[in-house]
Amino acid sequence: MSEQIFHIALADDWEGAARFGEYEASTRAHTLDQIGFIHAATAEQLEHVLATVYGDVNLPLAVIVIDQDALRDAGVDVRWDERAGPSGTPGRWVPRIMGAVPLDPDIVVATIPLEKHGENWTVPDLSGYRVGEAAS
Repeated sequence: MSEQIFHIALADDWEGAARFGEYEASTRAHTLDQIGFIHAATAEQLEHVLATVYGDVNLPLAVIVIDQDALRDAGVDVRWDERAGPSGTPGRWVPRIMGAVPLDPDIVVATIPLEKHGENWTVPDLSGYRVGEAAS
């Protein structure tokens, strides 16, 4: 199995996908059809994503742990794009899931509910998962 990537999902969106057997939300309030890919992150990027994209959200969230190789074996590509950093800093490589995520246990390794403490979401312990550096 490969290193894993992560997607932040609204819990209601994730639970609703179970009826269809695949997940098609790109990010909060946007679908795969609207954006063209599903946003994902490396473990080191999760804190930033939670703070900047979901910081004002008070609905239940979950981290979806996705196996890249199993996803590719199912015919869904993962593309790594460079995202510009703050002025004068190098960009970071971020994963993009280029299709719907099949809800197969070989692909979706885990669903981890997130907790919010005060105004901040807490990144869960991911030490039990194969996390690595961003691909280039």
